[in-house]
Amino acid sequence: MIRIERRMVSKAFFTGSKYLVEDSDGRHDFVRYDGERFLAVLSTAGQKILRTPLDADERKADYLKALVRLNEAYFAAREFEADAKGNFFKHDDAAERKFRFDVAQRFSDRVDDLRTFLAAHDALVAAATEDSSNDSRDTADDGETTGDQALARTRRTLSACTDRSISEGWFPTVQSHYYALSPGELVAEGRERRKQRIEGTESSTGIAALLDKPHFEKLSWRDLRRIRDLNRESPGPDPRVWKRLQKEYTWFLARERMRATPE
Repeated sequence: MIRIERRMVSKAFFTGSKYLVEDSDGRHDFVRYDGERFLAVLSTAGQKILRTPLDADERKADYLKALVRLNEAYFAAREFEADAKGNFFKHDDAAERKFRFDVAQRFSDRVDDLRTFLAAHDALVAAATEDSSNDSRDTADDGETTGDQALARTRRTLSACTDRSISEGWFPTVQSHYYALSPGELVAEGRERRKQRIEGTESSTGIAALLDKPHFEKLSWRDLRRIRDLNRESPGPDPRVWKRLQKEYTWFLARERMRATPE
């Protein structure tokens, strides 16, 4: 029996209960059940993981807990973004610094979320590899063993679940924190003010400078490479999240790891 210990979440989201109600927050679809909300893509991933024919309940539970963590972070980010709308701190330097520090801390937390999720994915892939090595070594018509075929199918399923969860669960959370840097409409704040929030000025610290401090985590080249590899491995349309991170969120990437550009 798989237990999800990280904060109680209804099993309905992972079992595909008929009582789930589909909804949308204007950007992304989610399902509701008894007052709880769960991103639809994460719910679907959890259901597929549960159905995956692997005798690895503990590793599946860790994966589901990581999905719960991504889900909590997303809705918290949307609430943070909503609270930031219309708040301008140009006449209150202390409030401005605190706001930027809060946003930078959230970006740092997202790195930890990503690595926890990728570790859960790797653990399931390892379990699938163990299973395949224990399978019959009968050879199929194409020369592959039945174990090899089962492993390939499982890896495709796991990669697709993880890739979509990153591109439609983790990355939208990063975007929401980024949007929080521009409270209100751009026409009200102005492009220069937005630039100041991100890059800073002589008298204010931007988000890029905050993320350069040693206590803030940044995405490493290894993190970006893992996202790129999942983009390539998973079937279906490729959202190219790693490219968007590299192009639009360069301040979120560790500079020392970004000397080599992915092909």
